[in-house]
Amino acid sequence: MRTKRNLAFLSALTIALGLPTLSNAAEELKLKKGISFSQDTDSGFPIEASKMEDVDVEPGKPALIFFGASGDLNVNRQAKRVVDLYKQTSQAGKPVKFILIDVDHPSGSAAKALIKNHYKGYIPFQVILDKSGKVAWSQIGEVETGTLSNQIDKVSQ
Repeated sequence: MRTKRNLAFLSALTIALGLPTLSNAAEELKLKKGISFSQDTDSGFPIEASKMEDVDVEPGKPALIFFGASGDLNVNRQAKRVVDLYKQTSQAGKPVKFILIDVDHPSGSAAKALIKNHYKGYIPFQVILDKSGKVAWSQIGEVETGTLSNQIDKVSQ
């Protein structure tokens, strides 16, 4: 418990001093077992990952923010595309930060701020931020992996 408090303190201090953060965002993305691609069934948020609580936007690094919730067929199908894109960008060595937001259960104040500033009220919803943290692209609903990849390429150059 003490380690978590120390990390939280160091993170807050880093942000307060305006220093660059060393966070890596969600990593090792995978689909949750038991999600349905054919009907609305609630088996939890459809993506599992380490560091899902890291939702800070990093200056100098493009980000994909995926807004979703549990129990939604469209979110589940889009989650598969997001996981596929994560694998593609990781293998290609693209420096993209993946931020996953459960709109029904945000992980903290930073997630709530992203919801307030970017979320359009529909799921699934994805936003791509450029290296300066500005919205470069956003889309409500299901979006093909190729489209997401093309938009990531535009902000990664």
